[in-house]
Amino acid sequence: MAAGTNTEQNFRANLSQFRWARGNSDDSVQNDPPANPFSRFYNAIGGGYIPLRSSERSNEEEAYFALSRWERLLGFGGCLVGAAVCFLVAFLTLPFLAMRPAKFALAFSLGSLLVMFGPHWTHKSYQTSRLERPTTILVRIPLQPRTNALLFPRCTFIPRISTLLNSTSDSSRILHISVLSRRHANTAFRWADGPSWGGKSPTNMTTDLYLLPIWTVRDHTLYLFLAFITSHDDTVQVGLPGFEVAKMASVAHLRAVILSALNSPDSHDGSQQFFEELMSNKLNLINLFNVGPRNPQEQRELESGRIIVDGRPLAVNSDFAKQVVFISQQLEVSERYVAGLLQDVISANPNISQEQLMEATILEFHLRRRQLADCLRYIFEAAEVAQSGDAPQLYDQLETFVRRHILADGDRFPQRVYAEADKLGDVINKVQVARQNAKSNTAAPSQQGGQLGYDVLTARYDSLKYERRTLATVLYLVGRMGYIAPDEIRVMVTWLQKNPSHPMTYYFLPTILACFDVVDPQSIGGQARQMIATDAALIKGMKTLLGPTTEWKESGLKAVLLLKWTLFLTETRHRHPELEDREGFRTDELESQVWSAVQGDCFLYAARAIIALHRKQGAYPPTSYAATLLQKPDQDPSLELPTDDFRPAILESFEVLVRLLITHASSELRKIKQRQEDILLANARTDRTRAFRSSVGPGRHPGAAVEPPLPGPARNDIAMLFVLIGVLYSALPAERALQFWGGGSLEGQRQTYLNYLESTAGKLPSFLQWAVWSTQARDVNMLMALYDMLTGLAKGQQCSELAYNFLARGGADGSPGQSSSALGSGPAVSWASVFGLLEQWAVAGSSPRPQQQSNAGPQAGFSTMQQQQPHRAHQHQTLILSQQDVLLAQSFLRLLSTVITHSVAVRLTISGHARFRAIPTLVSLIPLSIPLELKGALFDTLASFCLPGAGAPGVEICKSVWTLMERLELINVRAASGTTIPPVKGIEVELEEVEAVHKLYPETIPFLKLLSTLIHTPKSIPAGDLMSDSEPLNTIPETLGHPHRQPGIAPYTSFVIDKVFSRISQRDYLRPTDRWRTNDLCLCFVERCLASFDLESLVATPDDQVTKTEALLQLAIHPGYDIMKRMLTNSPLQSSILSYLVEGLDGFEKGLAEDEPYFRGTIVRVLRILHRVLETQDIFLDIFIPYLSAAGDSALIGEVQPVSYYIRLDQSLLYGPNYIPAIAAYVSYLSYPELQLLSVKILGVLATPSNVSQLGVILDRSNDSVRILDGFQNIMDSESLVEVGLAESIADESTGAGAPDLDESSDALTQAIRVAVLDFFIQNTQPDRPYPNVAHLLLFGKAAAENQIQDPAALGARRACIHSIIDMVNHGVPRLKTKGKRRQSGSVVTQALMITLPALAERCYQVIYQLCKHSRTSEFSMRYLRSREDFFTRHLAALPFKIPNSLGEPYIEVQFNDASRVITTVPAIRAFLRLRSIIFDLTALELHVLTNKNHLKSVIELLDLLYGSEETLYDEDPSRWEDDAFRPFHEIGQSHTRMIEFLQSLDFDWSDSVAVQPVSMDFFGQLNLTSCLRLDSSGCEIVDRAALLGLLAAARRSLHSQGRILTPAHAQQLAAEMTYLLESCVIENHRREVQYATASCYESWRRLLDMTLMKCFDRIPEDRREGILFDLLHALPSGA
Repeated sequence: MAAGTNTEQNFRANLSQFRWARGNSDDSVQNDPPANPFSRFYNAIGGGYIPLRSSERSNEEEAYFALSRWERLLGFGGCLVGAAVCFLVAFLTLPFLAMRPAKFALAFSLGSLLVMFGPHWTHKSYQTSRLERPTTILVRIPLQPRTNALLFPRCTFIPRISTLLNSTSDSSRILHISVLSRRHANTAFRWADGPSWGGKSPTNMTTDLYLLPIWTVRDHTLYLFLAFITSHDDTVQVGLPGFEVAKMASVAHLRAVILSALNSPDSHDGSQQFFEELMSNKLNLINLFNVGPRNPQEQRELESGRIIVDGRPLAVNSDFAKQVVFISQQLEVSERYVAGLLQDVISANPNISQEQLMEATILEFHLRRRQLADCLRYIFEAAEVAQSGDAPQLYDQLETFVRRHILADGDRFPQRVYAEADKLGDVINKVQVARQNAKSNTAAPSQQGGQLGYDVLTARYDSLKYERRTLATVLYLVGRMGYIAPDEIRVMVTWLQKNPSHPMTYYFLPTILACFDVVDPQSIGGQARQMIATDAALIKGMKTLLGPTTEWKESGLKAVLLLKWTLFLTETRHRHPELEDREGFRTDELESQVWSAVQGDCFLYAARAIIALHRKQGAYPPTSYAATLLQKPDQDPSLELPTDDFRPAILESFEVLVRLLITHASSELRKIKQRQEDILLANARTDRTRAFRSSVGPGRHPGAAVEPPLPGPARNDIAMLFVLIGVLYSALPAERALQFWGGGSLEGQRQTYLNYLESTAGKLPSFLQWAVWSTQARDVNMLMALYDMLTGLAKGQQCSELAYNFLARGGADGSPGQSSSALGSGPAVSWASVFGLLEQWAVAGSSPRPQQQSNAGPQAGFSTMQQQQPHRAHQHQTLILSQQDVLLAQSFLRLLSTVITHSVAVRLTISGHARFRAIPTLVSLIPLSIPLELKGALFDTLASFCLPGAGAPGVEICKSVWTLMERLELINVRAASGTTIPPVKGIEVELEEVEAVHKLYPETIPFLKLLSTLIHTPKSIPAGDLMSDSEPLNTIPETLGHPHRQPGIAPYTSFVIDKVFSRISQRDYLRPTDRWRTNDLCLCFVERCLASFDLESLVATPDDQVTKTEALLQLAIHPGYDIMKRMLTNSPLQSSILSYLVEGLDGFEKGLAEDEPYFRGTIVRVLRILHRVLETQDIFLDIFIPYLSAAGDSALIGEVQPVSYYIRLDQSLLYGPNYIPAIAAYVSYLSYPELQLLSVKILGVLATPSNVSQLGVILDRSNDSVRILDGFQNIMDSESLVEVGLAESIADESTGAGAPDLDESSDALTQAIRVAVLDFFIQNTQPDRPYPNVAHLLLFGKAAAENQIQDPAALGARRACIHSIIDMVNHGVPRLKTKGKRRQSGSVVTQALMITLPALAERCYQVIYQLCKHSRTSEFSMRYLRSREDFFTRHLAALPFKIPNSLGEPYIEVQFNDASRVITTVPAIRAFLRLRSIIFDLTALELHVLTNKNHLKSVIELLDLLYGSEETLYDEDPSRWEDDAFRPFHEIGQSHTRMIEFLQSLDFDWSDSVAVQPVSMDFFGQLNLTSCLRLDSSGCEIVDRAALLGLLAAARRSLHSQGRILTPAHAQQLAAEMTYLLESCVIENHRREVQYATASCYESWRRLLDMTLMKCFDRIPEDRREGILFDLLHALPSGA
């Protein structure tokens, strides 16, 4: 625009921006309207109307004001009447101004607007004409109150006026006027800027928007929103833009609100605001990721230098325009949306470079998409749960919201989700290609263009995959609810036909299968599925797609869909018999389809899919029969499998398929089995005929031709079905197969309609009985498949016990007149017969000299050996087993292993059975000349027998296994005595001469597993058994190896470490998984030896010389002693572990953890070992070695090296330049929480006062310093609502040395990691720690002495952990100095961290307090908190008087002086009182600093908070008047100062829910419990749990040694006294903790009082000093 442009020209130029004011069409040519009764009147009042686009006058001059006099008068009169009505409403609502000010303000404002503005009046018949009727309807729809409440739920009253300005045959123009709040005005701008309206191209319409402030009341501003819309296509329905398409905005707040609501669904607090938040984000949810494609017009606007962003015209420079265009090209989205996104990023980060700005914008783009996808997933998960019944009310409401507002209002929402997920595949491929060709760093767009760097492309690639997975999960949930339309189902089936190996195949297949699930026909989902089943088009389409003439790339996939579709139709026909004659429901059609599905290998395909998921977990296929069939030859090894969180959905889909098959097609299964048996019998007869013809010789038939050989083995689909059931239920959670055994549903398990049907029909037990009795003993293949099925069905305690009883009865309830040795079933399913056969093998294999081979030949198996039993009683024979015998034995041993693993009772029963002789029989088979695969199965079974948790009998089993292995010399157990004779037999020889040669290790790997299982750890034993000493920890016989060597398991330790672990890299492996599994098992043995090496008992036990001597001798022969010596010297074991520590990072970077689960386990065990050694090395070097040297029993324990012989592990780690950075770098792997937790804990152990500064320097100078800082920051930014105490307890039980091998992430571990990091900061920011150190590096991002807390938005600054900690405690705590921001418009109020998680908040406040207290960090920390965060005043103002509620066990009830009661827990009240003390101390410190610096204004603000009235504090923010209406009422004259309220809130009574009954102390009456007192982290003296348990264990052993515990009554009395002591100590600890926390809070309050009265008293107004002193003296308790 020219420089000399005046105001009038500006107005004209702005007016010309309207499309209707500058169009090309000429409106001067008008058609005569048809004659009607209104034409004469219209001509009278509108005869002087001048068209907008006439050639007679300037369009810009008279576009709006060229109205006739009558039109103006008429418009003015209408506005005047409307204004009068609005003013009347305003004055009528004047008495309610205090309660509902918004109504008065809006009515008065609208009246004023109507006085000022006059809308055009158009002919009514014109508006209702055929051409304009759609437009008129759309214009009037927004006036409906229901639409107002739906689109703007937070507005009390939103008037909106839409006026039709002009229309021709090719264009329509709308003036839309709305009075909105600022938030909804911005939303309206985003809607109006939508890329498409009504499904049409944006080139067909334009809009011009204006926003004018018209009213401000109580910090809320109302705006006049004007939208001028022009359409040039009469087929487009023109209305307020954006009602159809909403731009994707950030839904981070909605996501947080949903998570908070779903975590406490029974709480009704904020439920209204929650659903209002959902409604306000409804369009974002419906429209998904739709932000519009690239638009040339928007690009031209951008390049011109002006573009509308969030409803405001924005002037941009060329760099901004280039960045927007470049990012738009990369993301393929609207330029306008990218401009708004880029502007948001610039506002939050104004000082970053162009490259960082582009990367941050792309990351923000994908963050919003992920958050939106997460919101949809959370909502649909809750809605799907609600359909199952017995769901919380919130879930039912969410289901209604989904059904009415997402699926009903969102036009074809499932199809949109499917299309978006499918489209993301092409985007992912493009990003992957760009990532492979990308450079390291991002280049800003220039004249030649820009390029994204590798890191941001990798982040974009991962985010796109996450978005696609989440959308596929949402689509699956929609399918489970039954809301996918028939035509959409057909589209997805067609997609599967073309894409059988796509990454989305395993997502879309369960989705389609879920659409055909059987649900309650009376439910909404049942009614939806009824419509699907009776849809003629779908039936016809599925018949074509799944018919025999249609070719599929994967026939098994087609067969699975065909089978489920057929069963779905069968179930529908059963409910509606009238359908049996309709096409698709006829009996012959359904039976033919079942046969086609079975012949199409549906069972094989499903089993392969499940095995693929098993292989992802690192497990071998749990089958013997189909092991080779399940190895798909053409399967792509790089095929992306579903994530673990979707794995249950796939398994459940196949489970429903199997159960429906058994329920509705059992007769067809019998027919299939009979038909295939006939084929097999016919083939067998043909083989016998062939054999006879060949035996007569060529002389008899000289001209006979040689018959061609028969093809491969005949099909056995029923055996494959058995295998499918076995692998399926092996992968499903325990007890899922309970109904197969005739049991009911498990308590707490989600009930389904299919379970209800099974409980009434009983088809599954009948199928199991049929499977057993129809399987003949001579059919070895069917026997293997049967055992595979029983193995899967026996998973779970109840299932395993029922399976044991099933086989104990011979496989059935025992039919009368049929012996157990009948050919049909006796040997197949009987424990006695199978164990008898194994014993026969052991006897036959141990024969001293070979005899002539039996006529059974090499094919002698279970059936033939059973028949030859009488003959073998009189002769010896060498054991010769066929391949089928080995496979059948493996299948039986796998069943036995499953049963004894899941049921301790079954384990003890079988191991103690005199007839079975299970343990001796299994061990005696190992030295025989049998295949190594069978030996491996024997070792696996023995490992199951030796699992912990079986009490003292289980320990005896372990000792018996150790003894038998020693006696049979499975390895060279005499090597430790000094002989150098190499072994000539045993596992060592077979490892080197057989397994290493063939590169397979079927025996060594199970043997390593057995050795690891034989070592029990404290974390593997139930706490109750460990405490009562009912299950000893030591499983090694005390005299094992004596007298030919020193007692212990030194040869086995040497075998694991020296023969296997140290040579892993020197051997070749046909399967790479075997290498990492061997690594994992070797380190598992080392880890468990260290975990069971109970050095802590030397400190916890009383100072009894005899007791310590016994403990020393037991520890000296423990394998942990040998491993500790290796780890504290420069041994090969230490070098290997440290090398794995460094090389593990490279493996994670290469993605090896995803491909090899055992690699991940290897690195976890490395960190477990390091942490355990660092924890116990002080006791080992300072106590154990000196005591052991003093013992002097070298004959028993060997030579003891002095302490100087050892090197502390922390010194070794600090000496290597790469070890410390490698340990710290593991915190960056968020997907592996135990790695993060162990990394933080190891750093905490290493951060001693002498090393903490050195650690900071090492990490700061390492190449991984940025990754380490980002890792710690990501930990602090993580989210978890789990209670801190519960999280720490779960983490202690499930992580660390000796913990179970669980590879599952949980919110509890996430919380535990955050707590560990905070504890690390607290430990190293104490006043006695040097500055700077490693904690300051992680907190501030730098380790320099001059470092300070930087503003994260400053130039060159970065966000660090301290910002995350401050944001955590600031969450939900409003600012006082910016009161207008205390409540975001329309947002749901969130609670502060001090209310929701006081224990976590206490640690955060403790870190901040120590930073403010430390002499080197105090000044800049307090300055940052004061100036930027308004920290001290806002937290003091937000500090509640009363203790917040907390649900947990055991709970306490707190009663205050005003008779109010609060239910909470001791950890919660202790943490809350502690954080209150910290805030008091921070306030006192702030007053001290401000007074010294003479900052009087800030001092007065704090004093006003402390000594001002509550009303003054609350009245400062007028927006909170509704919330403050229900504050506690105080009587006249009662003090309201917060200082006194804080004091009075500490005067409370409480009662503990833990109660004990007095017990006579006959045994423990003389115990000195004061010796167990210890100081906790806060300084409170409590009874230490470990010390108490050690004291009780020593006293119990002493009583047993004295012979005082003789009868069961004595044992019962001993247990009662122990329980009484433990519960009494719990109560005492509760009392001490509450009393100490209260006393600490009193002391902090006193310090704050002293500071205000001693140093700041002159800042209190003189007229209030006397009253304050009087109130304080009156409130102080007597004697204070």
